[in-house]
Parts: sequence; structure tokens; C-alpha cells
Amino acid sequence: MKINRDSFLKLAGDDADKLLLAHFIDLCEQVFLDVLPKCGPFLNPREQELCATVFRQIEGITYRFDGGYRDAERKRGIILPDFYGTDPVDTKINAVLLQGKFPQEIGHRDFLGAVLATGIDRLRVGDIILVEGGAQVLLDRDLVFYLKQNLFKIGSYPVELDEIDLEQIVSSCEKVKEIKTTVSSLRLDAVAAAGFGMSRTAMAREIKAKRVKLNWKEIDSPSETVKEGAIISIRGRGRVEIAEVGGLTKKGRYHLSLRRFL
Repeated sequence: MKINRDSFLKLAGDDADKLLLAHFIDLCEQVFLDVLPKCGPFLNPREQELCATVFRQIEGITYRFDGGYRDAERKRGIILPDFYGTDPVDTKINAVLLQGKFPQEIGHRDFLGAVLATGIDRLRVGDIILVEGGAQVLLDRDLVFYLKQNLFKIGSYPVELDEIDLEQIVSSCEKVKEIKTTVSSLRLDAVAAAGFGMSRTAMAREIKAKRVKLNWKEIDSPSETVKEGAIISIRGRGRVEIAEVGGLTKKGRYHLSLRRFL
């Protein structure tokens, strides 16, 4: 089947999205040729939604997103011939356990940074789940041996790496802080500042430095409007969900209910 590539690429918001969609369109074409499932990279929720918009418009295929365990956030895009239905498919996802004598301040970004420092592409790594004494990492099966041969430390601390079954994956036990507040506007800098306990000026600097993401997409405009249900994340600081946008106060400020994931 001939896919109208140009029409789908117009849905891309930036060059990164365009490259991602082009890759999955290539996979769709391979599915038509081989009549076999194809596994794509791991995607964040926004990327999953973008790709699903394209997949739904291509006849002859079906698709799934799988992160290796039930509550996964980052999930691998999988393209299948439409006759597969609900038949099981090998997602080629494995998991490893990274353990060591780590201090309490070692966190998600330290484990991710160490994995990526070996030369592995972020798109081939799924969720990283902090557990007592280390972290569980979901990743492309083909990378397990490579990681064993190349990952020796997390920061300056030696690490032991063991492959584990997907059934051993535990959901991330994130702490959630409920925040009730008011803001002068629904601009990104105002809402993010309230959620992360920073001044609006400092938050604007973070946004302009491209360290803030809105719905997992990098944003550099402090004036970007946010909506109920949006997710704001900052590398190394966790994320904030806008649980509810309420009415206005007598002074014209917006009531907000936020959930900060620590």
C-alpha cells in the first residue's frame, strides 16, 4: 500500500516530530512488505498520541503501545498487520536491575544519565523505576549485553547489573504533593512557578533555557498557555499535573489544584 508520507509529516510540530513520524511510516511500509510486526522506539505520552493520530489513518495496519509493564509511561510503538487482532506479539523489551551502595540523593536522572553516557539512544530506553538500592531499567532487548559490557558506575559509585524478568517490575512509588493555589494567569511561567515553588522570574529563565517541558514537549516561551490536565516537567525536579482549573477569585486570580510528583 502506498502511504501519503507528505500529508502525515505535516502533522509534525517540529523537526524531531518529523523524524519520528518518518521512522514509523518506514516501519509501516516494512509491515506491508514483510507482513510481520515491527517494533519502533520508546515514546513519551505526547509522542504516543501524535503517532496514534497517523496510525489510525493507515489502512491495513493496527498498532499497540507497550512499555513492558502495566503502568509504563514510556511505551514502545508496535506496528502490526491488521489481521493480528489481539494476538500476542514479542515486544522485544527487557529489564535490568542496577544495584549498588548509592547515597540517598542518587535519583532518576543519575541512572538515566549513566545509561545514556554509554552511547545508548534515549529512544531505546523505556521507564526507569527507582527501587530500594538502585533502579529497574526497561530497554530494547538488543542493548542488554551492551549495557553489561559498558556500564560500570552511577556517578562515582560502582554498579552491579542483573537482567530481571518483566514480572519483577514494580510500579514507581512516587510521592505526590497536593497543591491548592491561585495564579494571576494561566501562563506557563506562572503555573509552573506555583507548582515547583519557584519565583516566576526564575521559572521564566528555566523555560527560556529549554529546561522545561509541557506535555513532554520542550517549550521556550514563558507566555505559553496551559490547560487543565497538562503536565509540566523539569529535568531533575519531577513533574506537576494541573489537576483542576477553578473559577476566579475576587481579585481575578485563577484557583488551581496541582499535583506535584516528587
